[in-house]
Amino acid sequence: MKKDFFALAKVTIRKQIAIPKKVQDKLGGVEEGEYILFYEENGRIYIRKGKIKPL
Repeated sequence: MKKDFFALAKVTIRKQIAIPKKVQDKLGGVEEGEYILFYEENGRIYIRKGKIKPL
């Protein structure tokens, strides 16, 4: 199997994952209460830290 990833996370029975430390570091750190945003483009999923504006 080709290794084309730099971190992995196992899905729990409740469909949750812990964000690996390597990914947290790439995001500039992650703190409780912050949002992680998921984007899809051309069949790939991207993540980044972000803020949600209230309605």
